[in-house]
Amino acid sequence: MTSRERMCKAIQREIPDRIPTFEYAIDRKVVEHFCPGGEYADVVEELDLDGITAWEPSLGGYAKGLKIRTPGDVFIDEWGVTRKATAEMSAFPEEEGAPICTKSDLANYCPPDPNSPHRYSTLQEYVQRFKGRKLITYNIVDMFETTKCLLGFQHFLLSVNEDLELLHSAYQVVTDWIIEVARKAVDLGAEMIIINGDLGFKTGTFINPRVLSEIHMPRLRIVAEAVKDRRAYVFYHSHGNIWRVLDQIVNTGVDVIHPMAPEDQMDIGIVKKIFGSRVAVAGNVSTDLLCRGSPEEVERATRKTIEETAAGGGYILMAAASIHSGVKPQNYRMMVDTVHRFGGYE
Repeated sequence: MTSRERMCKAIQREIPDRIPTFEYAIDRKVVEHFCPGGEYADVVEELDLDGITAWEPSLGGYAKGLKIRTPGDVFIDEWGVTRKATAEMSAFPEEEGAPICTKSDLANYCPPDPNSPHRYSTLQEYVQRFKGRKLITYNIVDMFETTKCLLGFQHFLLSVNEDLELLHSAYQVVTDWIIEVARKAVDLGAEMIIINGDLGFKTGTFINPRVLSEIHMPRLRIVAEAVKDRRAYVFYHSHGNIWRVLDQIVNTGVDVIHPMAPEDQMDIGIVKKIFGSRVAVAGNVSTDLLCRGSPEEVERATRKTIEETAAGGGYILMAAASIHSGVKPQNYRMMVDTVHRFGGYE
């Protein structure tokens, strides 16, 4: 079974030859350990991961070819959001200078060009290199995160109670843009769209689940339908304790949910038991363990996750967050090797 076939089986909630594994983001320091002078795609080959991800670059993140900035550098991204560079590949949005503060700002706002060729260059490179072998995925930051950056987090939170109309309107602008970019990506060869945003923190969601059900979930459903109409899969990522909205997320029709991190009081085995007939699950080896633990501890945790989650298929083993610079490469290799050794279905 090829890597691509293995991923497709799991996403379709069927049983492949073994549990697939992949990571949508691996920090360049970890990349350098595995493939000196190489890049993320080379690590996918080196570790025999089953999927590969090109990132939509407008908000930065782990997109290939982005300018490497010195931590503390301040810059403006394609959306007009002011950001401060960190030691990681992601940069934090600043509250000051948010592009949208009023309805007038939104009326005059123009999002980035969804058809700009640079948005898809890495995807096209990966399609040429991996088509038919690995599942090719494309990551887009979701409506929640993008709108939060456009308004500034504090203003976003205040708008929940004081100007929900502005929030709805900004959300719709972002949703329309995501749909256009996702469709273009699928037309160019992406087989799964990753919708990536964090709805919560360790004890719950950032905003009331009732508001999420009004502004977020209907639009997530529309995005999912648009992608699936193109015969591609939808993978939804959200950190945080999302128990109170998990059923709503599943009801949008996404194919995979990730990561259900143990640090967020999420249990992937329980999620699989409750929702596994309706959605595939991906995760959730602790990234903190990958940073602080020993290879032996990582092996035990990975095997435990396999034992609790693998039965019946519909499972992709991944870390519970991106492979950032703090992850010990030997621990990540142990996680992947453990899947390869103990993740087979009899």
